[in-house]
Formats: sequence, C-alpha cells, structure tokens
Amino acid sequence: MENSADLVAIADKAFPQLYRDRIEPILRHHEAGRIAAVTTFWQRLALTAGVTLAIATAVFMFTGGLDNAILVAGAGLVFGRAWTYTPIEKVTDAIKRQALGEIASAMGCAYELDGFKPGSIETFRQLSLLPVSDRAAYQDRFTGTHHGCAFAFFDGHLRKKVRSGKSSRWVTVFHGQLIRIEFPKPFLGTTVVRRDAGMFNALQSWASPMQRVGLGESRLEKAFEVYGTDQVEARALIHPVFMERLLELEQQFSGKNLRCAFNAGQLLLAIEGGDRFELGSMFRSLIDETRVQRILRDLSEIVRVIDAVLTAERSALPQ
Repeated sequence: MENSADLVAIADKAFPQLYRDRIEPILRHHEAGRIAAVTTFWQRLALTAGVTLAIATAVFMFTGGLDNAILVAGAGLVFGRAWTYTPIEKVTDAIKRQALGEIASAMGCAYELDGFKPGSIETFRQLSLLPVSDRAAYQDRFTGTHHGCAFAFFDGHLRKKVRSGKSSRWVTVFHGQLIRIEFPKPFLGTTVVRRDAGMFNALQSWASPMQRVGLGESRLEKAFEVYGTDQVEARALIHPVFMERLLELEQQFSGKNLRCAFNAGQLLLAIEGGDRFELGSMFRSLIDETRVQRILRDLSEIVRVIDAVLTAERSALPQ
C-alpha cells in the first residue's frame, strides 16, 4: 500500500456512506451473536454466584470462620470471572477483527487484533518514553503509509511486578497508545517532547545530555518541555502547528502525559489513555454508528500529526 486514503475526509464527510456500505452490515451480522453471548454471560454469572455462595456458606458452617468464607467467596468470583466473560470476549474479538479491518481497508492500511510483536519498544524505552516493565500486552495495531511515511499505532499495557515482603503484585506502569511514524529522511539529531514536569524539569535537564529548547509561546511553554541535541532542527520540528496537533491528539484520546521523540527518521509518541480502539459495550445494540465514528476520529488525529511534521520538514528543514 503506497499511500493511505484521505482519512480526515473519511472521518468528516465520507463516514455515513462508509458506515452504511461496509460497517453496518458487519454489525448487523453479529447482533444475534452478541445477544446470545450476553444471555450466556448472565446465565454463567448466576451459576458462578450461586455455587460460590453455597461453598462459602458451607465453609462458614463447618469451620465457623467468617474470614475463611470471605476468602473462598473472593477466590470463586475471581476464577469464575474468566469463564463468565469468555462468550462476550469471543464475540467482541470477532466483531473487531471484521469491523476494524474494514476501517483499515477504507484508509488504505492493515489491522491486527493481537499476536504481533512491535519492534520499536526498546527505542521507546531508550528515549525514556516508556518505563521499564516485566510484562507487556499489545493489541489493535494499524499499519500503513501516508504521504510516503510508514506508520504503526497500537494499544499497549505494560505492568511491573512489585514485591513487598513475601508477597508481590502487578502494577500498571503504562496503559495507552504507542505510535511510530517513519519519515523519508533521517533527522539530524534527537528531539524529545514531554509534558511539563514543573519543579522536576531541572532534574530532567541535568540527567540528559540534550539541551532544553525554548518554544517561544507562553501557553505551549507551560504545557511542554522540549530537549534536543540539535537546537535548529528541534525548533523547526516543534513549531506551533505541530504542538497544537499534540494537544488535540491528547484531548481526542482522552489521555494524559503525552510524550514523543524525533530520532533517526522516526517520530515516536506515547499517550496514557487506556484502551482506545474499542467498539464499546456489548450489553447494548451493535447498530450504532457512534461505535466506529470515534475510532475514525482517533485515527484522523494521528494523520494530522504526520501532516504537521511533513509541513515542518518542507518549510523549515534543509532539503
């Protein structure tokens, strides 16, 4: 695929026809399966609750220990949850593979639900865009090309094992979107953009070989901190239009703590925004265009970021 479709136009103007011709038929096809899955969910939930309550009551009667009964009840609900949700998870995955696959096809790219291994994670960590983690799960990857720039974006959930005495627990250290955009030309240096860290900005600059880059606009100065190895290139790349695109992307994704880096011909972005490329609750009808409209708008914001960087390269950077 040499070039993606005009995703901004699809999201803004062509969406009704796309939904009517390609997405709604998929949702209607799966509606009966959704209803059946929800019915099975309630049946399994009732059975799980009944069996758990009966076992917990028996434990209490024979041991006289309320704490033991509560532990048994909690364990039963935890282990029963996977069995209870399995029907809904299966139908959700089937719908997403088809519906998001059609969205990807309409914008000239490819979609993968899961099972992929993103090759750029180590670079994200090296540039301090992601924390160290012990366990990671990735899903919902879109890959393609826009105006000669290869892109990939997907959801990531990173967790770290924290030990306390003899016990341990898993703590989420990142849950959001990861975006990689490859540009035709390598950048001359490395430029890192982070949300303003307040009093910790000085510590960041001491810990980094890069120098702080001024943004020249008070509102953006309050929102971001920028560091770079090439001051001229950094100022060209982080022009106000691009920075505004970052703010719009963060708002569209309902995210926080957005950070990004230009490095070796790539723009890497991380946004803490939870899961984004989801079709919504399976406990209501699938026939609702807002389920996919938000996803298209999410994707169009990423395309706008690519366009902003290309504009900077053409207008300000040496050719």
